Amino acid sequence: MIQTTTDLESTTRAFYREVDANDPEVFRRRLADTAVFAFNDVDPVTGFEAIDAFVSAWKGNFKAVLHQLDNLVVDTAKNTVAIEITVSYVFSDGNETKVKGSSFVEFANGDIVSWRVYVDTSRLS
Repeated sequence: MIQTTTDLESTTRAFYREVDANDPEVFRRRLADTAVFAFNDVDPVTGFEAIDAFVSAWKGNFKAVLHQLDNLVVDTAKNTVAIEITVSYVFSDGNETKVKGSSFVEFANGDIVSWRVYVDTSRLS
């Protein structure tokens, strides 16, 4: 029996690069069919199509949404990566607002099964 392991840090970094690049296949490629996405206190959504729709709608409010991964903590026993992030929201007029937050990415069999993002969006309005 061959057992493969996932480099959780590299996979997480690649995932965020692809999300920031608006890769149209990122969720289909990286998420489990039953993956759950939670953003702040909004009701979580399930499945890569629903996650894609949610994230696309949110990002559609901005010219760009970019994530700086400030600190990653990998817990291999729980297949989870905890991330301190700085999110840059770039508005259509070019103005940019940066906010701090955290994200938690859980894996199973190399796929993301849970992606939770918590950032202070109060400065965006």
